[in-house]
Amino acid sequence: MKKILVSMLFLASSSAWADFVGVRASGGVFDYAVSGTIRDSASVADTIDLKSGMGLQDKRESSGFLYIEHPIPVIPNIRLGTTSLKLEGTGTISATFNGQTFSAATTTDLDLSHTDIGLYYEIIDTGFDFDLGINLKQFKGHAILTSGATTTTQNIDATVPMFYGSVNIPIPITGISIGADMSALSVNKNKISDLLFRVRYQTDYHFGVELGTRSMELKLEKASDNLYADIKVKGPYLNLFLYF
Repeated sequence: MKKILVSMLFLASSSAWADFVGVRASGGVFDYAVSGTIRDSASVADTIDLKSGMGLQDKRESSGFLYIEHPIPVIPNIRLGTTSLKLEGTGTISATFNGQTFSAATTTDLDLSHTDIGLYYEIIDTGFDFDLGINLKQFKGHAILTSGATTTTQNIDATVPMFYGSVNIPIPITGISIGADMSALSVNKNKISDLLFRVRYQTDYHFGVELGTRSMELKLEKASDNLYADIKVKGPYLNLFLYF
């Protein structure tokens, strides 16, 4: 992801590319709180609360996005993103998880970090922007539970195709705009969504600042290996961005 960002910013610096391709790269901090439950058993008694059971702590971590737009109608624009969600905590768990039984103080390492790869089209670009497309959210993380000599690791490796939509409404003269991005998919009782509301201030000098809130929801019911989850991650974020 970092190599892609550096390469695109280098290309955008030439006048020829700047006339043909629009690039916006943003990065900053996501100050989030986590809540919900998880279990990988058909028994409701094995449900583990992320806060009171695992003791997972709220955190402040990094996130960033790269948008690449061009004037060719038939070719989609590109949206790339990376979000770090590495949760840790210690609590008392009385449940079976990944074949291991826990009944005492347990340390949890839950990694829900992911990348986004999106393709989208500008549906409206007259006065305000309205985009539609698809987004692939790629999780490559894990859930590690440790209690004394007992340790179990459940890898999280999944790519979820989602619908993507974005709207941006500029306020004339001010350089300020308001908008939202949404990626979502709902199939039967399984649902995943990622929603951002934002206020953006863009200067005339190829940089700006974006402040907003982000809310992610993951609901799984017997998705695989009896995995059940109802996880929410939400909080404010602050990004700085460059555009060409």
